[in-house]
Amino acid sequence: MQSERSSHSNPLGLVAKSLGSPLEQGNLGIIMGRAGVGKTAFLTHIALEHMIQQGKNVLHVCIDELPEKIKVWYGEFLKNLAPENSSQDVAALQHRVEPMRFIMAYLHHTFTPSKLGQGIVNLKEQANFRPSLVILDGLDFDHVKRSDIEEIRSVAIHHSVALWMSARTHRHISTTNEKGVPYPCHEMDDLFDAMLFLEPEPDLVRVKIVKHGEHYHPTHAEVALNPQTYLIA
Repeated sequence: MQSERSSHSNPLGLVAKSLGSPLEQGNLGIIMGRAGVGKTAFLTHIALEHMIQQGKNVLHVCIDELPEKIKVWYGEFLKNLAPENSSQDVAALQHRVEPMRFIMAYLHHTFTPSKLGQGIVNLKEQANFRPSLVILDGLDFDHVKRSDIEEIRSVAIHHSVALWMSARTHRHISTTNEKGVPYPCHEMDDLFDAMLFLEPEPDLVRVKIVKHGEHYHPTHAEVALNPQTYLIA
């Protein structure tokens, strides 16, 4: 992601512009898209929106990724948000965000929904850190079972957190269900309260709403992202 200042008056208004309001506690949202389209950047955008605009804590869970790389994503976003990329303004944003964010990493074969729940408990008890949003990035949906997502939903409900995750789609797999939800989420779409699809175009990344609440493919304001900054285009 290149450092490039967005001129949009509200470059972090992604959730509000696409869904109208953030996910409620206990709800699941998912970002779908092919490899390299920017799902991690999109989730980082949502996390910063939650911290900067709502002033609430975020737990960012990454699977098979180093926390340092996730910190780089946050740092690049903050550079793009700071007026004229001022180092003083970037430092001020970092100072504001750091206490509201905790990054937790797992190797894929070590992650389980129960470990996620225990991790939240440990943060509350040992660090007095209480997230209201969890970002879960890197779960391999090619090998995820419906029961795994049911358990993750139970964790979100039990701990009163909203939870956004990502799923990789594939160009060579065209499977969709009768509601137009693509593989690999076509057999578990009822478990999600929001489903978004990232569709890359030459000069932007278009955000398509697959599901919101009980409605599939609802009419909504067009939302597009700058492919360099992943702020609203």
